[in-house]
Amino acid sequence: MSKPITRKIQLTGGSTYIVSLPKEWIKALSLSAGDEVEIFQDIDMKLVIVPKSLNSPDQKEVKKIIHCDNVTPDSIIREFIAYYIAGYSSVVITCPRMSSSTRAYIKDAVRRRLLGAEVVEEDVNSISIQFLVDEKELSIKKAISRAFTISYNMLRDSLEAINKSDIELAKEIVGRDDEVDRFFFYIARQLTISVKAINVLDAEGYNLTQSVDIYSVAKTIERVGDHANRIASLAEDVSKFSNKEDLVKNGLLILENYKSAINAFLNEKKDVAHNLIADIEIFKKLMELQEVAIKSNDNPKIITSTSMVIESLRRIARYSSDIAEATIDMLAKSNK
Repeated sequence: MSKPITRKIQLTGGSTYIVSLPKEWIKALSLSAGDEVEIFQDIDMKLVIVPKSLNSPDQKEVKKIIHCDNVTPDSIIREFIAYYIAGYSSVVITCPRMSSSTRAYIKDAVRRRLLGAEVVEEDVNSISIQFLVDEKELSIKKAISRAFTISYNMLRDSLEAINKSDIELAKEIVGRDDEVDRFFFYIARQLTISVKAINVLDAEGYNLTQSVDIYSVAKTIERVGDHANRIASLAEDVSKFSNKEDLVKNGLLILENYKSAINAFLNEKKDVAHNLIADIEIFKKLMELQEVAIKSNDNPKIITSTSMVIESLRRIARYSSDIAEATIDMLAKSNK
């Protein structure tokens, strides 16, 4: 961080206060008389001055070119995801001797997991992907809501598949978590961009200090999607559990707590958040259910799968408490 520069507040025209801007700052940003700057007031009453041309997610294209050799397709996909989250508008991967099957795998995975990812150019050695994301159409709140809805439906359908022994439904659920990932990566990208473009958060009523809470909730939703996917993958065995009615009943309670936690976060309901954190009854019920499963006369494979599902439900219940805590933390940082 540069050293502070002291300026005196001056009064001009009898009613207007002005402060001169450092000449070095003006030159570094190639600004001149007549250019516009935007002034933001943060939670601590500090003023942040940003050139208007720089404070926009629609600024000029930020491109990254990556040269790779002898790396796995999954490593390449991780590179694309990392630069997407970092806020780049396009990424080019150049890899000598890339097979057609590898190119197809990478393109499919990137399109499936990253919102707005489109292949704009490719040849035998490279793939160029542009991220055509319309941030104005999809707010952070809306992205959180959509990711939640997908993960909520995944968990609900997983419990339904266990309850009704519907293996086809369970198979259909597996893989839906890619959709949750798409919104999580998008939210992470927006939070990264917001460090430079302050109005990204300001337009939604958030401030920069709350970004850690927003990220925490988005990551938690992504984890719920992973566990719902895991439950679906075990549904065939667990549907044969001798006490599956109690398992499904407790799962539905956890599902509703998860919904209440997200509603508390999106609608700033502090009392609801406190009540969710204080309610630990579900954890006792899950512990009792685990003992029942272990002591049952079911097939060992059924017992193992059931224990894994109970553990996933326990974690989802804990995640609901985490979302409630993030709600309280976020409200403490509110400008309201």
